[in-house]
Amino acid sequence: MKKSTEKRVLQAANLAPSEDMLEKIVEIHPMRQVAIMSIVQIVVLGFMGLSMYIVQVVIDSGIKL
Repeated sequence: MKKSTEKRVLQAANLAPSEDMLEKIVEIHPMRQVAIMSIVQIVVLGFMGLSMYIVQVVIDSGIKL
């Protein structure tokens, strides 16, 4: 396997962004970075709340996993 192909496979397996994407983040205006990360935090909080709700529903229903 070529070195670049191996690197891409490892990035996909580790869910790591490419180096180009990280460089783009640095070039974005700081207030835009804050706005984007605030949205990301809200989405993560929403998924976390949804997960806790689903776990509670499973526990209350008595389903054994």
